[in-house]
Amino acid sequence: MKKCLPFKNISFAFIVLFSTLFAEPIPEAKTSIDVQTIFGPLKLQDELLKIYNLEHMQRLKGIDQSGSPAYWNGIPKFNRLDHSLDVLWLVQNFGGALQEQISALTHDISHTVFSHVADVFFGIENYQDTIHEWFLQQTKIAEVIQGHDWTEKDIMPDKPGFTRLEQSLPDMCADRIAYNLHTGLVFKMITEKDIKFIANNLRFEEGKWFFVSKLAAKKFAKLPLHFTEHFWGSADHMVVYFITSKILKRAFLLQRVTQHDMNFGTDLQVLEKLKACDDEEVTRLIAKAHYPKTAYHLLEDGEGTPDFVPKPKFRGIDPWVFNKHSKKFKRLSELDEKFAAEYKRLQEFCKKGYKIQLDLAASKNQSDIS
Repeated sequence: MKKCLPFKNISFAFIVLFSTLFAEPIPEAKTSIDVQTIFGPLKLQDELLKIYNLEHMQRLKGIDQSGSPAYWNGIPKFNRLDHSLDVLWLVQNFGGALQEQISALTHDISHTVFSHVADVFFGIENYQDTIHEWFLQQTKIAEVIQGHDWTEKDIMPDKPGFTRLEQSLPDMCADRIAYNLHTGLVFKMITEKDIKFIANNLRFEEGKWFFVSKLAAKKFAKLPLHFTEHFWGSADHMVVYFITSKILKRAFLLQRVTQHDMNFGTDLQVLEKLKACDDEEVTRLIAKAHYPKTAYHLLEDGEGTPDFVPKPKFRGIDPWVFNKHSKKFKRLSELDEKFAAEYKRLQEFCKKGYKIQLDLAASKNQSDIS
């Protein structure tokens, strides 16, 4: 028996060696990844990669930029995670420090299901901003930023020093630049080539975003004017938001949708709950949301009594343009009379609003809510 032991040891060693040679290597954790933006590739590593991989950030893949109209009104979709990466690209490529980059990546993390529908539901404009710090505290982001001696308050988007990320209208900012260009791309109003041209003529210096080309400025600035009137501020859009708010309030009353669902769920998760809701009013309103033009009538002055009078938010941008010869900055409206006239017209349109009379009764041909 003792003579056999060396052979057993050799056999065992051979098996271990053989299995080591042919075993699958243990994959190493990725230290960086490349993601795509409308401006080109973006490398995420270290803190940015850790934040990108947080569950609450990944949730933004399921939150559409435009809210419920993307599901019920058949408009083109893109999600808030993609938008956040676009914003990060701008802040990073135009010199923003890590703290502002983190704020850029997470600036939309607190958006609820259906995005700005929450503004109508809760009656608070930009509702997500009011809960942003609290929402950051619900994530594990503190573990990522603690090495910098920061708290959630230090990466809030409205921090005064984050001038690349946020500025007041009519000025440009990374957030505003990104969502206008991405919306323009998915609506096929501009091309990837247009975006490259606009980005190449875009500058950020001494706290100011500006263009070095009037043509690039005008190509960009026409987008928010168009979408203010024909998309974000359109009657269809406003009515679908209004109807969605009524649906959610009814679903809350019936305890089919909760506050937790709104804050931490995704659009599709809540949509499935609404579709499964065996309530006649919810079913009828969803059908109306699918065909918004059958749900309302625009009233002329002096005609009837409106159910509500929406006044769209004016999202017009009047960008700075730098003239390399005169070395002076001027607003696009100072350089282009046609743009200035359209800009002023849209301002008046939003200030006045329009009158809507609703018709939310069931229609025979609107029973399909799939």
